[in-house]
Amino acid sequence: MNTSLSSSETSKRQLFTVIVAAAAGTLIEWYDLFLAIILAPVLSENLFPKSDTKFLETLAVVLSSYLIRPVGSLIFGAIGDKNGRKRSFLFSLLLMGGATFLVGCIPGYAAVGWLAPVMLLVFRLAQGLAISGEYTGATIYVAEHAPAGKRGYYTGFIQSTAPLGLFVCLAIVFATRATMSTADFAAYGWRIPFLFSAVLVLVSYIARKQLGESPVYTQLKAEGKTTQAPVSEAFRSPGNGALMLRAIFGGCAAQATLMQTSQFVTLFFLQRSAMLTPNTAILILASAILLAGPSFQFFGGLSDKLGRKKVMLSGLILSAVVVPVVFYLFLNIGNPSGSKEIHEISGSATIKLIGLALLINVATAMVYGPIGAFMLELFPTRIRYTSMGFAYNIGNGVIGGSTAFITELFKKTLIIGAAFAPLVGLIYPLALVIIAIIVNATTVPETCKNSLTD
Repeated sequence: MNTSLSSSETSKRQLFTVIVAAAAGTLIEWYDLFLAIILAPVLSENLFPKSDTKFLETLAVVLSSYLIRPVGSLIFGAIGDKNGRKRSFLFSLLLMGGATFLVGCIPGYAAVGWLAPVMLLVFRLAQGLAISGEYTGATIYVAEHAPAGKRGYYTGFIQSTAPLGLFVCLAIVFATRATMSTADFAAYGWRIPFLFSAVLVLVSYIARKQLGESPVYTQLKAEGKTTQAPVSEAFRSPGNGALMLRAIFGGCAAQATLMQTSQFVTLFFLQRSAMLTPNTAILILASAILLAGPSFQFFGGLSDKLGRKKVMLSGLILSAVVVPVVFYLFLNIGNPSGSKEIHEISGSATIKLIGLALLINVATAMVYGPIGAFMLELFPTRIRYTSMGFAYNIGNGVIGGSTAFITELFKKTLIIGAAFAPLVGLIYPLALVIIAIIVNATTVPETCKNSLTD
C-alpha cells in the first residue's frame, strides 16, 4: 500500500506546521509583553517609591516598550529584508524571553532604591525592541507561505495570538494568585509568571528552529532582488511613505487603541472605577477574551471574501458606538451605588459584564483580524518587513500603545463632572477611531487582490 502523501496534502501539512510554530512563538511574546501591564498595580507597590502617582509612573515605564518599537522595527526589518524572515523572528524571541525572565529577578525598591524602576525600564525597552520584530516577522512569514486567496484566513491565526497571549497571561496570574495568600503574592508570587516565561520561550525556539525560510523570500533571494538598504529604500521609494501614513491612521493606530481599550483599559476600569476585586476583574476579562478568540481568525477569513477594507471599516464604525456604551454599563452594573470600596458582585452581574466585555472584543476583532494581511499587502516584497514593521509599530506602538497610560492621565488631570469623570479617558481611543473611519473611507485602498511577489 502506498502511504506517501500527495503534494497538496504535504503542502497543507507544512503550512499547518508553519502556522503552529509561528503563532505559538508570537503568543508567548504577547504573553511576555502583557505581564507587566497586567501586574502594573503590584509592580508599583514593589519597584517604585510610595506616592500618589506611583501607578501612573509604573504605566509610564511599561509604556516605554511601546515607544521604542519603531526603532526595533527598523532593526529587525533590516534583518528580515536583508537576511531572511526566519533569522529575524528567532532573535526577537530570545531577546523577549531573556528580558521577561530578568523582570522576575528585579530586587524591590526597598532593597536597591531607584535602581529597581531603572532595571524595569531597561528590560521593558528590550521587550519593545523584540515584539517590534516578532509580530511583523511571523505575520509575513505565514502570509508568504499561504495561498493568495486565503492570506486573511491564515494570518488570522497570528492575529488571534494577541488576545490568546493575554488570556494565558491572565490565567497564569489568576492561578498563581489562587495558590497563595494576597500578602505572599504581593511579596514574591508576582515573580512566578515572569520566570515561567523562560520555559515557554525555550520550547517555542526549538520548534521555530526547525522551520525553513519563506518561499517568497527564497525566490526573491534566488533572483538577486533583495535589498541591501531596506530602511532608506522604505522611506525613499515613491509613494511608500504615503502608504505607511495610510496604514497608520487608516486602521493601525485605531486597531491598537481598541485592543488596549478592550483589554487593559477595561481591566483597570473594572478594578479602579467599578471597584471590583482583582480576581473578579480578571475573570470577566479572561472569559470575554476566550469567547472572542475565534472571532479574530473568523474576521481575517471573512476579509478574503469581502475585502479587508469593508470588514475593518465596519468594525471601526461599530466600535465608535459600542465603546462609550459598554463602559457606561460597566459602571452602572459593576458599581451602581458609586462605592469607593472594593466589593464583590452577584453572579448575574458578572455574566452581564462578561457579555459587555465580549461585545467590545468582537468589535475589536473586526478591525484586528484582517489588519495583518492588509498591512503586508500594501508594501512591495523587497521592503515589506521594514515598511510594514515601521508603520505597524508607529501605529500600534507609539500612538495606539499609549492608550492605557493616556486614559489614566486624562482621568487624573482633566476636570469634568463627577458623573463622567471615570469615562473621560475614552476621549483618546474614540478620537483615534473617528480619525481612522475618515482616513479609511477616503484614502485607504483595497489590498486583498494584491500579489505578494510584486
